[in-house]
Amino acid sequence: MYRPRIASLKTVVLAGIFGLLATVPAMAQSPTPEGTTIRNIASVTFTDANNNAYAAVADTVDIIVGFAAGIDVTGPGSATPAAGSNGNTLTLQIHNNANGPDTVSVGTSATLVTITGYVYNSTNYGTLAALNADLALVEITAGDSIAVDVVYDVPAGSGGQSGDITLTGTSIRDGTEFDTEVTAINPAQAAGVAVTPDGGQNLSQLPNSGSVPTYSFDFVVKNIGNGTDDFDLVASNVNPAVITNIVSVNGVAGTTTTINNIAAGDSLIVAVVYTVGSAAGSADTMYLAATSVADNAQIDSGYVDMTVVQPALDIVKTAFRDDGSTPIGAGTVAPGEFIRYRITVTNLGVGDATSVHVDDTLHAALTHIANLDPGGDGWTFSANGVSDVDADLPTPLAGSASAEFWIRAQVN
Repeated sequence: MYRPRIASLKTVVLAGIFGLLATVPAMAQSPTPEGTTIRNIASVTFTDANNNAYAAVADTVDIIVGFAAGIDVTGPGSATPAAGSNGNTLTLQIHNNANGPDTVSVGTSATLVTITGYVYNSTNYGTLAALNADLALVEITAGDSIAVDVVYDVPAGSGGQSGDITLTGTSIRDGTEFDTEVTAINPAQAAGVAVTPDGGQNLSQLPNSGSVPTYSFDFVVKNIGNGTDDFDLVASNVNPAVITNIVSVNGVAGTTTTINNIAAGDSLIVAVVYTVGSAAGSADTMYLAATSVADNAQIDSGYVDMTVVQPALDIVKTAFRDDGSTPIGAGTVAPGEFIRYRITVTNLGVGDATSVHVDDTLHAALTHIANLDPGGDGWTFSANGVSDVDADLPTPLAGSASAEFWIRAQVN
C-alpha cells in the first residue's frame, strides 16, 4: 500500500536536489593573467598488426595569453549638497578589472553644478588635463583600484533642483574599453517666505461709491528660501463692516490664488482689491498670508491697518461793515450802505471733501456788488445776479482745512 507514497517521496527528494544544484551560482573566475603560457600536449600510442607496442609520439603547442582590458567606475548614486555651497567632494573609484596592469584617463561632465577641480593621491588638480597627465604615469595592477575626487560648487538658489556629475574612466592600453558612472546631485531645498508690509500704514479710506468702486493695496511676497518655489496666497480681514469684500488677489477673483516659479531671493508685488463700507470711524486689518508649496510649514503674513473716514463740512457766514473787519453783529445798517459777508467752509471730518459747492441767495433788500477770494483758495463764481451767488471750490478740501470767500453787497 505504501509503495506509491515511497516512489513519490523519492521523486520529490531527487527533484529538490536537482533544483538546489540548479540554483548554486557558478564560481566567478578571475581572468587569466596576461602573459600566461597555455601549453597543450597531444600524444599518440599504437601497435602493429602483430600487437607489437611502439613508443608514444607527442607534439606540444604553447599559446601566450594577451591583454584584455576591463574598466569599472563606481561611486555614490546620489549626493545632496547644500544649495549655494562650494568645495563639495564626490569620490569615485576606478577599478582595473583587466588581466594585466593598465593606466587610465578620466573625462567628466556636469549639469547644474560646476566642477572646480580634482584630487588624486592627496594632490589637487585645477584642470582635467593636469590630472590626466599624472594618471598616465600611474600603473594600476590588475584587480586594484584608484580613487579620484571631483570637487564642485553648487549655485545659490538651486534647492530642490536636480543635476548630475558624470565621470568616465578609459583604458589607455585599449582606448575602446571604458566605463561611466553618473551621480545625481540633488541640493536640498530649504523653503521660506516673507510678506510685507507688517502694519504701520494706518490707511484712511473713504467708503467706496460708483465713481470709485474698489481700492487696491500692494503686498510684497518674497522667496527667502534657497530654491524656486510656488506660494499659496490667502487674503482676509477682521471687520466685515469696514472691508466689506475682498474682490481679487493678484488679479484672480476671490480671496485665494497661487503664484508660481518665484526664484530664490525674488519678490512679487501682489495686489489685493477690496471694497470699503460706510462704517465711518471703524477700523479693520487686512492680511495676506503666503504658504510655501515646497514646505507648507513655511508661512508668513503681512498686514495693513485702515480706518473708514468721511468728510463733514461746516459753513459759517458772518456780516461785516464795508471795511471787512468790523462785525455788524446785532447792529443796524442804513439804506445805501455797503456790507460784506464772509463765508467760511471747514472740513470737520478726516477724508477729503470734493466738489464743494456753496449756494448763497441774497435778501431782496440787497444788491449784489462783487465776489471776492482774498485767501486765494481758487473759488469760482457763477450766477452773479442780483440775489444769487454760486461758488465752487475746484480742489479737494482736506480734513480739518478751511476755505473762505466774500460777497460785497449794498443795502437798497
